[in-house]
Amino acid sequence: MELLVELIAWAGQLLLEVLLQLLFEILAEFGLRAVREGMRLQKPVQPLLGLAGYIVLGAVLGAISVEVFPHKFAVPVGLQIANVMVSPVAMGVAMVGVGRWRAQRNQQTILLHKFWFGFALALAFALVRFWFAA
Repeated sequence: MELLVELIAWAGQLLLEVLLQLLFEILAEFGLRAVREGMRLQKPVQPLLGLAGYIVLGAVLGAISVEVFPHKFAVPVGLQIANVMVSPVAMGVAMVGVGRWRAQRNQQTILLHKFWFGFALALAFALVRFWFAA
């Protein structure tokens, strides 16, 4: 019974880390769409420049999250490593879903709606939290 409680606690800790990343990535998506629409850019953004921007943005958002939530939700090191591996994949898939949802509604999509860009932002976010959260 104690093992089951421990497993549920670990799953909850990992879920909290993933949800934190999802919250910050969705906020980034809203902000980036607003900037893009406000600028009314006609030329597409260069993918490598966009990728670098998403990596920097992920690191900045990770640093902000450490300031807001200074302690890791996933306490055991194994869960922290699992978070670094799982969250970027989950966020990449989530951003593809958001992009499809936006496209179905004839809304403009951004690079973040592609798997690797969402993955890169989330990986930078997760690594900053892994290294700097207490």
